[in-house]
Amino acid sequence: MLSSRWFWISLALLVFWALGAYNRLVRLRAQVKQQFGPLESVLLAYQEVVQQAVSAAAAAPQLWDTPGNSDLGHSLWTRLQVAAGLSTVAIARMQSHTLEKDSAQALHDAAAELQDAWAALIHPDAYYIHIPQTLKQRWLELDLLVQPELTRFNAAILEYNQAIAQYPAALLAKLFQFQPATPL
Repeated sequence: MLSSRWFWISLALLVFWALGAYNRLVRLRAQVKQQFGPLESVLLAYQEVVQQAVSAAAAAPQLWDTPGNSDLGHSLWTRLQVAAGLSTVAIARMQSHTLEKDSAQALHDAAAELQDAWAALIHPDAYYIHIPQTLKQRWLELDLLVQPELTRFNAAILEYNQAIAQYPAALLAKLFQFQPATPL
């Protein structure tokens, strides 16, 4: 059997197929990480806008001195600080572990916190906090930028997850520990 020409041809085809399938899985995993780059830059810009809003809120002494609004002011201040801190940790985690489920969940939670903190900051009840118009404009621009980046990132994750789920490539994925990624 080992001297049979068909055996060696079949073995060579199997090896070449396995190499091709493995290379495809590696390429798709790298593509997911590459697609995170533009999304990361938008998220870092969000974080920067929130940091600037925190600075603007800290510079507004009326935030703390307004009678009857001190609880609201402290609540907003705390929410902004928590959101900024969560986003810093989540982005750092996502940078090092893009494909892990916990990283995606942490980033999703941080984005929700940032959105909630920003909404509270520009809420009509918080009229006494002066947020520069440029920050509000930048936030709206980032809202327009994040959706296409998020769509591309999730599309890359979907393609990667489909590739590692298809038989017979799923055998290689299991053998080389390609784990499914969580979309945002």
